[in-house]
Amino acid sequence: MSLYDVFFDLTRAEMHLWDRIDDALRAEIDVPLGRFEALLVLRRLGPCRILDVSRELALTVGGTSKLVDKLETTGLCLRAPNPDDRRSSLITLAEAARAVVDRGEAVIDVTLRSHLGVHLSSDELSALRRALHVLRQASRADTSPV
Repeated sequence: MSLYDVFFDLTRAEMHLWDRIDDALRAEIDVPLGRFEALLVLRRLGPCRILDVSRELALTVGGTSKLVDKLETTGLCLRAPNPDDRRSSLITLAEAARAVVDRGEAVIDVTLRSHLGVHLSSDELSALRRALHVLRQASRADTSPV
């Protein structure tokens, strides 16, 4: 087994799983997974700046701004002037988005159970989670400013 084999399996599994979840979310709540992830961040953080969302999603500020523009256009988030910094806005989850997020989480749970949970035992899922956590932490350390 080579590291490339591990990389190939990991990335292909992620792509297939992403596509299945994205398809299910689009069908059920008409929100693609990329936008849904931003809604989850907004719910978790509460009022926050574009920069805060971009850090959570590991996206550029410009890309995050466009993402938030789309959420705002569809009525899923709101922007308000930041009282602490006139150069930025605070983004919040719109009240109408709360039911969308709840429904989306249920859709993701069902999809994950049918495409991931049935193939791995509880112990295997725990081991996978630990290994992925280690890799994510290492990648964050690798990209930290010096």
